[in-house]
Amino acid sequence: MLIMVKRILFIIALSISLLHAASVENEKFQILANSVDTKDNILVAKDNVVIFSPTYYILAQKAIYDKTNGTFELFDEVVILQENKVQAQSNYAFLDVNKKKIIQNPVMLLDVKSNIWINSKDSNSEGDILALTNSILSSCDCIDPAWTIRFTSGDYDKKEKWINTYNTRLYIKDVPLFYTPYFGFSTDKTRRTGLLSATVGYSSSEGFLYGQPIFIAPQHNYDIELTPQIKTERGYGMYAYYRFADSDNSMLKVKSGFFKEKQSYSTENNLENNKHYGWSIDYQREGLISSGEHDDELLVSINWMNDIEYKNVEVGNNSSSEKKLESKINYYYETPEYYVGSYFRYYLDTSLDSNKTTLQELPQLQMHSFSKPLFWDKLLYSTDFKYTNYYREQSINADRYELVVPISYSIPLFNDYVTLTLKEELTLIKQRYSQASVVYEDATFFENRHLISLDTDLLKEYDFGLHTINLSSVFTIPNVVKSDGDIFPVTNNNTELNPFPISKTTKTLSFALNHSLYDIEDLQQIINHKISQAIIYDDFNNADLGNLENEITYNYLLGSISNKLLYNHLDDELIENSTSFNLDYLDYFLKLSYYMSKDTPNSGKSDLESYTIDAGLKFLRDYQFKYYESYNLEKKIRSKQGFTFIIDDKCWKLSLRLEKVITPSSSTANAIKQDVIYLELVLKPLGQINQSYE
Repeated sequence: MLIMVKRILFIIALSISLLHAASVENEKFQILANSVDTKDNILVAKDNVVIFSPTYYILAQKAIYDKTNGTFELFDEVVILQENKVQAQSNYAFLDVNKKKIIQNPVMLLDVKSNIWINSKDSNSEGDILALTNSILSSCDCIDPAWTIRFTSGDYDKKEKWINTYNTRLYIKDVPLFYTPYFGFSTDKTRRTGLLSATVGYSSSEGFLYGQPIFIAPQHNYDIELTPQIKTERGYGMYAYYRFADSDNSMLKVKSGFFKEKQSYSTENNLENNKHYGWSIDYQREGLISSGEHDDELLVSINWMNDIEYKNVEVGNNSSSEKKLESKINYYYETPEYYVGSYFRYYLDTSLDSNKTTLQELPQLQMHSFSKPLFWDKLLYSTDFKYTNYYREQSINADRYELVVPISYSIPLFNDYVTLTLKEELTLIKQRYSQASVVYEDATFFENRHLISLDTDLLKEYDFGLHTINLSSVFTIPNVVKSDGDIFPVTNNNTELNPFPISKTTKTLSFALNHSLYDIEDLQQIINHKISQAIIYDDFNNADLGNLENEITYNYLLGSISNKLLYNHLDDELIENSTSFNLDYLDYFLKLSYYMSKDTPNSGKSDLESYTIDAGLKFLRDYQFKYYESYNLEKKIRSKQGFTFIIDDKCWKLSLRLEKVITPSSSTANAIKQDVIYLELVLKPLGQINQSYE
């Protein structure tokens, strides 16, 4: 545009400008040049020629226009911008407007949106197809590109935005890296049918790996993805994905897959099956039947697989998977006054030969009414009812009904600085057993809790910040009105009743402090401190101190530091400690975390001690190095450790990752230790090449 302005100013200064308008069919051209000569139906424009129309914008030093045939011949410093998308530069060009044909040599093409350029010896464009000969393609700097694709012939579909290349070689600088007789890709990043980035790899145990996703998008609201894959030493398979948006507020995702292993691999690795298959259905929809102030949502997630290898062999699935799958169907309907929900839970334990003993929740129903006044504005009540059907084909089942009704009354004191709340909480639980090995009496448990609480919320402004403080104390007095039948562990300690516990409340007096300091200007939290302590009374009013919990978080300019401690007075032990440290300074980052828990007579925790490290730095603008590690100090096991080196340039990205991982397996060993090398090369915006070595 700047060149055009300069040329126009130059023309005006010389006062020899000539403006000529021409019409070729429906395409109207305007021609601007230092000199324009016409003879019969031939127009010759020279020096600083500018030609433009609704479709084309052209620059040249000389142009010959044939009015009869509707053709342009362009010479020297030729630039053609077509539909403001594809730009071509050449020494010579021939343009037939009627046939939409362009011949240029040599030519430099630029796709404006994708930033891909092609330097070609010859080009011939007719309609939407541009044919290319002896060409170089890249998206990097034209003078010294980091990577290029060179091909003897090819074509570019300007409408479909698709490039085909033949006899194709990939170069990194001047070093040939890869050859293929054909390569095709899209310069358009909109959703469309085509091939996605393939995954190529090699494993010493599984052999050569190749997975090629095929993306099919027939309509704007659904698509299909098919990923056939082969592992030469292990087997072959296919995974399929279907996605469908049936409304603006919903999405359906269906996945299925199958992989067949060679018998030799299955035997060598002690795998239980040599065929792995499964499927999943995920659906989420908001506003199914609700409108206005009402709200509802349906969430469906159903999963099934015959063993854990179904996930392990899937191309692109590098994360460890659990052997236990959860399927669920949730639905809720909410109004300003009520909430109704239904929840179905089904668990599939692939480590078992049979799933008949796995306990399911089919279903759980909930009805809740939000707090509302009862007689007086400050006397509030709410209700919450739950029904759960604990079911399995073999072993004991139970139906559980639970009703909770809290009633509270708040009294402001000392000019609203302190609030006194009196609360009565009624809990009724009925539990019916079936399919037990022995006869159990159905359980009835009725308890009411008296709660007296005092709390205050204070705020004070200082020159350096705002200080908020919340002090609260709650005295809970339980009263078991009725306790009949077999209740674990209240009246019966039989372990068969373990899955259906009913806990009675203990008499406690608890204190808590929560205070924070905020920046006076941007109100960002600087420090937060929480501490709580409970005094627990037994049936004879003997008092013991409960766990002391202390948590502090400090947020500073470059990150944060936090620590949480849990101290058990009965065991005189620190039973839990978690600490984290985050630092992000210029091109450096560091994340450290530590967790410890102890199994003591009164902690209810298991022995565990672990730490994680995640650190990295950026250097020389485009380079990045990362290190991460997860280590179990208790078992002396490093579950994950890795190094990552990344070069991220504006036109390409290279990622090298060395990782040691432990993944679950269906073999008798239950877990597999792997050393994996990942290679990812991204040629922007063409796509990427993934490779892994195990």
